[in-house]
Order: sequence, then C-alpha cells, then structure tokens
Amino acid sequence: MEPPRHWKTPKKAVTMTTDKTTNIKSLLRDECLPALNQSAAYFSMADVRAWLQQRGVACPPPVLRDYLSQLMRSRLTHDAGRGWYSRIASPCVLNAKPVARLARQVEQAFPLLDFACWSTEQVRSFGHLLLARFVAFIHTERDAMASVADWLRDAGYDIYLNPRGAAAREFAIRERTVVIRPRPTTQPRDGHLVTIEGLMVDLFIERRTLHLMDEGEYFRMFANLAGHSRVSLAGVLDYARERRPAGLRLIQHIKAEFVKNSALVSSSKAQ
Repeated sequence: MEPPRHWKTPKKAVTMTTDKTTNIKSLLRDECLPALNQSAAYFSMADVRAWLQQRGVACPPPVLRDYLSQLMRSRLTHDAGRGWYSRIASPCVLNAKPVARLARQVEQAFPLLDFACWSTEQVRSFGHLLLARFVAFIHTERDAMASVADWLRDAGYDIYLNPRGAAAREFAIRERTVVIRPRPTTQPRDGHLVTIEGLMVDLFIERRTLHLMDEGEYFRMFANLAGHSRVSLAGVLDYARERRPAGLRLIQHIKAEFVKNSALVSSSKAQ
C-alpha cells in the first residue's frame, strides 16, 4: 500500500490535530523538544512519539528521525546514543590520568597485547562517599592474564588475577591494587582506555562482585555523573545486554527510571 501523500517528504509531513495543518518540524522545535528537555536530562525516541501521539500527531519513523537529526545539528537537543537524546550539551570526558601510567607500562611490556583499563578513581568526584583508595582494572586476553599479572606484580602492583568466589570475598584495596579480568569483546573503549559507558557497566558488575559499593550508592553515582555531562545511554544499554545476566539489573533501572523521566531530572537552569 502506498503511504499517505503527506508522509512522502519532510516538507509535506503534517498532521490534522484541528482543522488547521501543523508542521511537525516546527512542532518538534517549538514545543516538543523544549518540553522534553525541560522535564528530564534524557529522553528517548519513544518519549517523542508518545508526546506527538498525545496530541494526535502522526509522523512516519524515517521522517521523525530525519527531523530530530536536523534539530540535533541545530543544537536544540543532543545525541545520547541510538534512539536517545539529552539537553546536556557537554559530553562526558573521563580523566585518563589515574590509568595513563598503568596503560603505558602494560603497552610497553606487551606491545601486541589487546587490553583496556579503567579505575574507580576516574569517577571519584561523582560518588557520595570519599574513597581513600582506588582500584584499577585491566581487561585482556585470557591466555595473557597470568603473564600480565606476573609482570605487574614484579613492578610493584598489588595484583588480583580474575578473583571469583572466595578470592573475591577476600578482596581488599591496598596501594596500587589492580584486578585483571578477561576482556569482553564488545567492551566500549578508546584505544587502551575503557569509555565512560563501558566503565559504568563494568563498575556496576564489580561493585557487587568485589563489594565496592552498594546498589543505591552506585545508582546515585550514575545519576550524578550522567546529570553532569552527557553519556550515551544507548551505549550503556547495549553493553549491559552483552554482560547478562549481571547487567540485567542495570537495564531494568534505566528503563524504570530514565524512560519514566523520574531519574536524572535536574534544574534546567543548571544546563
């Protein structure tokens, strides 16, 4: 069946909410996006569709995506990953300093090694508890983990090699503590550094495995961080799905809180 004529091109994409036609792009620009940006720091494509549907507005998905892309280029809203948007202009930029030396040492010792690292110190300013000590993580190939562990131990690091079970229960953060884990193939990273999206998923898993923090504290940290600077919620969700079953609770939290616009809501004056 041929689509309705008013769906064929963006310029013709209109709806009849009253006897007058409404230009959807103008409606998005002047009413929808300002309202959603005001209500929460993040919103989804589903939120946009629901806003339009409540006003009797029909718009084909390709046209809607095109309009939103145009409006993002105009900086009326910002990209938060596939199907997600944010009023927060500044993307999250992780401080690489806490793991820069460690990454450089491992790269120099194992120049062909595929690895990525992160540290709890990189997100220290977003937690309510002031941690006196921090732990770094190296994710690498399984058959290289023991060699990396031995080299770092000789270099003066306090090493935990893939601690599980009893070893995880005995885990304690000391000076220069490093945990070595297998690297998930889909782990988001930039060179040898894990991105903020990967870090937040991995931290969610490790905070329980190694008793780093309780769930409530983690979610407060997530809200503080993502409310301060823009993250890719789509990236977080995609990676959390890959880390099932441990990542399912994080997915449930995002869907329950973010989609309902009840999380990460902060004063629009702060942005």
